[in-house]
Amino acid sequence: MTDWKSAGNTAVITGGASGIGLEFARRYASAGMNVAIADRNSEALDAARDELIAIAGNDERIMAQLCDVSESEQIEAFCDAVYDRFGAVHCLMNNAGMGRPTGAPWESMDELQQMMSINLGGIIVGCHCFIPRMLEGYEPGVVINSGSIQGITRPPGNSGYNLSKAGVLASTEGIAPAFTAMEGCPLTAPLLVP
Repeated sequence: MTDWKSAGNTAVITGGASGIGLEFARRYASAGMNVAIADRNSEALDAARDELIAIAGNDERIMAQLCDVSESEQIEAFCDAVYDRFGAVHCLMNNAGMGRPTGAPWESMDELQQMMSINLGGIIVGCHCFIPRMLEGYEPGVVINSGSIQGITRPPGNSGYNLSKAGVLASTEGIAPAFTAMEGCPLTAPLLVP
């Protein structure tokens, strides 16, 4: 069985146009992997795509698609486009997120719902779209969900963010043992806690 980080394998990163997502994309492109990034910031997405093409040396291994992970149809369309372009996924990094304060737990319902739909909902839908196809391909792979120390320690002051990232922790804790329970499953599911 080959390593999922092998040249020619495919990494998918939501929230891939900046921050941690872009840094992972740079590293995967440098390793010779195909890289598909999604982001809702079109300007950052264009800049990231150009940078990744420069790293890869051509545009054949790089894909960038505008995608708001709070919209399940957009994640589904991104998943279809990735499989149409590269045929397989070996690394799914559910990384898109927002972190601005939402106020007290009983305030800012619209912001809270937006945070939950991006930070947690985007991961749930991403997993539902990509994991069945990754399992069907039966190739070594990894599903990385971006959490936060705040999802573990849940300090006072940003309850909405804490809640969303605690949900990411719980979701990942459900996925990882489900992979382990499947005989011969080639996938693992670590939680990234920056």
